[in-house]
Amino acid sequence: MKEKELFVDFKPQQLVLYVEKEDGSYGQVVSGSYLAKNYLDDYFDKVKKWDKSLKEQLKKGEISPVYYYLIMQEFGEKDLASRVGISLRKLRKHFKMEHYIKMRLSLLKRYADAFDVPVASMVHFLVIGKKAAKHLTIENLDSQNPYFTITKIESGK
Repeated sequence: MKEKELFVDFKPQQLVLYVEKEDGSYGQVVSGSYLAKNYLDDYFDKVKKWDKSLKEQLKKGEISPVYYYLIMQEFGEKDLASRVGISLRKLRKHFKMEHYIKMRLSLLKRYADAFDVPVASMVHFLVIGKKAAKHLTIENLDSQNPYFTITKIESGK
């Protein structure tokens, strides 16, 4: 690929690539990412819509938090089952609320650890409006009890 064919003017994400220069030699060229320039905004928009849709399904009881986090954190089913230490069949059962509500706390903790979220996030969502979020800081504090989390919310004003 030639140097002129490669260059993309996109400052937020720069790449160093090696290409054939005009004089026939090979060397480094700093260029923006074509994918980031043309598709990144579309990707984030789709993720937002996906998140909203999944939260609606969660509110209606159509899916469980296990399925929500699996999709939003882009896990593969086999990978998650392996991390939690259960069979793929059992994992798929936990996608439905009827099986999720029968889950033991120790298994819920293993899911929370795999998703790297507090156990409380597996049974509770904290929703903050955009305007309020600008003035708040939210912090999850550690505790000695792995089944208990503390969320600290402070106003920045």
